[in-house]
Amino acid sequence: MKEYKLEETAQSGNLPAVVGFWGKMKSLLFQEIDWNKPIVLELTQHEEKVLTEVHDFLFQEIEFPELHKFFFQDLNIFRKKQ
Repeated sequence: MKEYKLEETAQSGNLPAVVGFWGKMKSLLFQEIDWNKPIVLELTQHEEKVLTEVHDFLFQEIEFPELHKFFFQDLNIFRKKQ
């Protein structure tokens, strides 16, 4: 379905003009955004479960005692070799 808008110019009068791709793109990119409006995200139960599992996986506490011992071991750089 084609979209039309009315353009009134001296040459064409009040004739409808076809809305092209760039006109649609420009209206999409430069539309007014209300930054004070709260964002509402509606999820199904399955989507909410998946999102919770992904969040829990990404932000889980990972502990590697051996790695901690390696990084925080005592070092003496100027120790004489025996």
